[in-house]
Amino acid sequence: MSTESIYELLDEYSKNPYVESTVLMSKVGEPIASNESNKLELQIFAPLASLTYEGAQELASTAGHNFRQLNLEMSNGSQIVIRSLKEKFLLAVHVHKYDDRVRDEIESLGNKVSESVYLL
Repeated sequence: MSTESIYELLDEYSKNPYVESTVLMSKVGEPIASNESNKLELQIFAPLASLTYEGAQELASTAGHNFRQLNLEMSNGSQIVIRSLKEKFLLAVHVHKYDDRVRDEIESLGNKVSESVYLL
């Protein structure tokens, strides 16, 4: 698959009414694909999301644990979900609601994006 295919996956998922934005980035915070139209905001968000995820991973590892997903709950009830993909990439999804169905959808999206990234 191509980068265009990844954009299509993110864009398709972002059509759900409860999805604010989706971003695929490298673990060092370089944006790769997104449905975010504000490029400046994307250039700020990606490194902060990466730093936040990696910092939380460091905290977990000092306790002898790893994790695959970090959920940030906002004061308005929305969440930013950051998932690790192929240990080189991060997928961040900002949703207005989060439940088991949304969790499963994000996991499925992550699996599809992982397959596409592997083929790049």
